[in-house]
Amino acid sequence: MHITSLSDPAVPGADEDAAGVLGEVAVVLDGAGVPARFRSGCRHGVAWFSHSLASRLLARAQDPAVPLAGALAAAIGEVRSLHEHECDLEAGGPSATVAAVRRTGTHLEHLVLCDASLLLEHCDGSVVRLTDRRIEEVVRRERGAEAIEACRNAPGGFWVARHEPAAADEALTGRVPLADLAAVHLLSDGVTRAVELLGLHDDDSLARALCADPRAVISSIRRAEDALDPERAPRKRHDDATSLTLHLRAPTTGDRASRTNRP
Repeated sequence: MHITSLSDPAVPGADEDAAGVLGEVAVVLDGAGVPARFRSGCRHGVAWFSHSLASRLLARAQDPAVPLAGALAAAIGEVRSLHEHECDLEAGGPSATVAAVRRTGTHLEHLVLCDASLLLEHCDGSVVRLTDRRIEEVVRRERGAEAIEACRNAPGGFWVARHEPAAADEALTGRVPLADLAAVHLLSDGVTRAVELLGLHDDDSLARALCADPRAVISSIRRAEDALDPERAPRKRHDDATSLTLHLRAPTTGDRASRTNRP
């Protein structure tokens, strides 16, 4: 298996995404960049939370007998225990979206929570995207940041990894035969905005481009963000962008020359 990983922060030195591989498990977490007033109960930063949770999820998911959702629930509980004695988490704390995969026997297990994404690139060339769309439904339905925030980790709303282990039960999970897959891409929404916001790719072309040269993908995203009409630009013109690709088929000589490992 060949691994390509790249993370490009929106602000140099302030990356709130986290990514890692340990054994047969890979994760990408996107720290939720919500306004500070919505996480005022916690003194810890978003980057601290996403990196703390990523490392513990990687460790907890090593046992294939534990479902990925169970590993995520345990990791959330473990991070909560690190700071609940000094932070009022019910008053608001940092959170993160999650994409995770694990190779187990002949299958790839997967988990997605909120708008992190997986692109499953099949051997026949087809691409299947897995994204939890509930946050998009809430944003379309609600008006104002307070109303949207009230729907976070609430029935009928959307779910992220925060301080409630039960949020892991809301993750989208499944498994796919490894024999069907050529590659899998774990992405923060700073990369998938190439599809929804910027119109640079569809899911198929994004998967192919990430296999060929993730640096070029991120560079094209940054150029397109800079060129956005101010009236069309989102609250965050630039977003942390992280991709982690597991190449599950041996690359050809030409492919091998064009890919670079980024640990």
